[in-house]
Amino acid sequence: MMPQRDIRLFRLLRPEFIELWEEIDNPIDKSTGEEIILSKQEVTTLIIRRCAEVLDKTGMVTNVKRLGDELLYRESQAPTALGRGIAIPHVRSKNVKSLIMCFLRYPNGANMESLDGEPVYLVFGIATPYFDDANDYQKVYRKLLSMFDSDPSFREEIMEMEDAGEIVRIIRQRY
Repeated sequence: MMPQRDIRLFRLLRPEFIELWEEIDNPIDKSTGEEIILSKQEVTTLIIRRCAEVLDKTGMVTNVKRLGDELLYRESQAPTALGRGIAIPHVRSKNVKSLIMCFLRYPNGANMESLDGEPVYLVFGIATPYFDDANDYQKVYRKLLSMFDSDPSFREEIMEMEDAGEIVRIIRQRY
């Protein structure tokens, strides 16, 4: 039996894989000039595709479009927006070289398909190689959930932070 690896979130989540000012821009109808409100499914697709783009910054993605497709397929099986404004899209993929993670913050909320029907503000994307042991990414997933369950103020703290480095520092100190 192989020894268990120590999976620390701050080693996966570096400032360059964090986007703090994400927004969903509704398109404008060219004939009327009015905003077209996107459906929850369309917003979910935009967020998932954005996760794939940010995960691509890790240098560990071999095909960003296919990774996005895999994340969307996984999302079609069950929503990863878990409620309380938090989503954790995740996938085992043939298009990544190692376990990777990103964080997107939507300060104004995003009307993603979620279990509680409420907007999503915090999105943690996780991808791991398809043939790797799933335990590592499951550990990361559980650690993320426990951060919010064990410390309800954590959500508000990271909503207010102005710098990606601050988020990495607080995760390093606490988790």
